[in-house]
Amino acid sequence: MKRIKIDSVEPGDILLTARPGKVSKAIRFTTGGVVSHAMICVQHGSFIDSTSSGVQARNLQRELFEDDEKAFHFRLKDRPDREVLERIVDYARSEIGARYSKSEAARSVAAVRRPRSKRQFCSRLVARVYKTAGIELVPDADYCSPEDLRISPLLKELPVEFEPVSADELAWTSGRPNPIQAMHDAQNAVLDAARSVHANVENFNDIYDLLVRRPESDQVIAAALKRSGYLNIWKFEVEEHPWRYTRGLIDNLSASPEALRDYCIGTVKEAYSGGIRYSINLVQLRALQLQHPRESFRLEIALYETLVRNDQSRREVAYDWLQRHCLDLLEQHMEQIEPHTEYWWSLIDRVEPKLAVLSRHAVSVEGRTDICSTCGDDPAKPYRVVNGAEHMPGVPSLRLCDDCLEIRRGMGHVLMPFLLRSWKT
Repeated sequence: MKRIKIDSVEPGDILLTARPGKVSKAIRFTTGGVVSHAMICVQHGSFIDSTSSGVQARNLQRELFEDDEKAFHFRLKDRPDREVLERIVDYARSEIGARYSKSEAARSVAAVRRPRSKRQFCSRLVARVYKTAGIELVPDADYCSPEDLRISPLLKELPVEFEPVSADELAWTSGRPNPIQAMHDAQNAVLDAARSVHANVENFNDIYDLLVRRPESDQVIAAALKRSGYLNIWKFEVEEHPWRYTRGLIDNLSASPEALRDYCIGTVKEAYSGGIRYSINLVQLRALQLQHPRESFRLEIALYETLVRNDQSRREVAYDWLQRHCLDLLEQHMEQIEPHTEYWWSLIDRVEPKLAVLSRHAVSVEGRTDICSTCGDDPAKPYRVVNGAEHMPGVPSLRLCDDCLEIRRGMGHVLMPFLLRSWKT
């Protein structure tokens, strides 16, 4: 058995496969192509696809291939700006839970291509994800095949990097719980409950809309959130790997320094962008709850507050270990999002819109970006936000003058100077 090397795949990359089974062969035969399935990477080691079970997130480490099975790796020829890539990933994540449409997938090779529903199939999902960012991979994003993606003139093919999976690892993995599958099952349970109220619900954004429009759905959905286990899936990871979330425990592990180093590097590479979706969801849910109080929103707010805190703890544990053992690697790999860049604003717009307005106004008035994010004064230095979970979920960094730095620290904000190296945004 083998799997694709996680470090060889970046967010936004497209993976196409050709399996030996009957379904795969039938798809390749009807489309006249060499591939039968499409997936999109959304984070380090995580991808999203649409199968007969619906749209779901999966772990690349668990996607195993027989030695004779084929995979193909594609990336945009012209790399988009980071904020555009973020929109691509956001849309892919928002489609999790959407149901699979076998009939519409079949119509991808037919002359009649109506209707166009919100349901998904693998190549439609990938093509639609890119279309939302203004990138037309294929002539018709609603009706296309994996082969259409493979021959897209906007994509370049990269060598697929496989690594072997030992029998011992297979045995070990098969005996472990699969939190990703547990999450998929829980999400489907909540979605099924919502569909019992309104049949056209496809994803969690549809659930939120349903809760706003039909308050009577709240009791049904809140009960499903509790009953499904959806609110407690995060405990799998924390209980399995407590050392990732509690400072000091990592030093008691029997793992090799090399393994710890690689884990910590992988974590700080996505120090802020890796968990930004939790903060965005938290801010959106709080806004909904303020205008439309619902038990379901309250339950999800508590969940996302926990996820944001856990993400912060995981980042800081890895940061601390690298700072003590591999400072040069920390400086090399730590994600530092420079204040007042387009990507920084694309995040702040969604998590702290008032701050976004203030900083944009200050930059516009002064005609420069190296000023204080809060008051516009100069000089101002960049600081990474250490404990944003408590004060500013999703804000990765600020540029502050001495006065604003003192004020924020007096309010309990933990702010640390950026590492001395060139920006990696």
